Amino acid sequence: MAEAREGTAGRPRESRVTQALLEATLRELSEHGYEKTTISAVAARARTSKQAVYRRFRDKEALIAAALQQALAAANPGPPQRGSVAEDLRQCLSSTVSVLQDTPLGDAIRALVPHRGKPDLAAVLDEAEESRRLLMRQIFVATPFEAGMEIRIDLLLGLIYFRLLIRGVRISGDDIETAIYLVLGLVAPRDPVPGDGFPGM
Repeated sequence: MAEAREGTAGRPRESRVTQALLEATLRELSEHGYEKTTISAVAARARTSKQAVYRRFRDKEALIAAALQQALAAANPGPPQRGSVAEDLRQCLSSTVSVLQDTPLGDAIRALVPHRGKPDLAAVLDEAEESRRLLMRQIFVATPFEAGMEIRIDLLLGLIYFRLLIRGVRISGDDIETAIYLVLGLVAPRDPVPGDGFPGM
């Protein structure tokens, strides 16, 4: 009721409450999993009421989908620089790994893997994967590596999905670099010099 009486000040507060709910949802998911994430727990964590949640979201699934969508959108890597296929891939994959490995988003997505069949969640996860694939297609297109690029993308994203989301094993920068060398058919130097980066492909 207080929010409705605030008049013009109500809208910024509404936005703050919504943001607090989305952040609380992601943390609840990452710490407690899908089943134990409840509207009550999210509301308490966001320091608001269950009614505030239901004014904004139809149900738990819609709330989780919104939280996931916002976090994934914020985690999108930047566009390719087109200077080096290998370097563009490194930046794209490193950015993705960093978000999934070092923020609550990774644990939240891992908690949702068994529930991917739920329509709202499936739509958000499918959209996120397609945006990553589109970015990687932009890296490969019009290069010597365009042939078979969908398989190349599968192999690179597969490293992330399998290791992080299924096995829960951390991925290092060396892992990413090795995967890129293999997928591009390059031969990695035996004793790479730190900071040298990739060859010019």
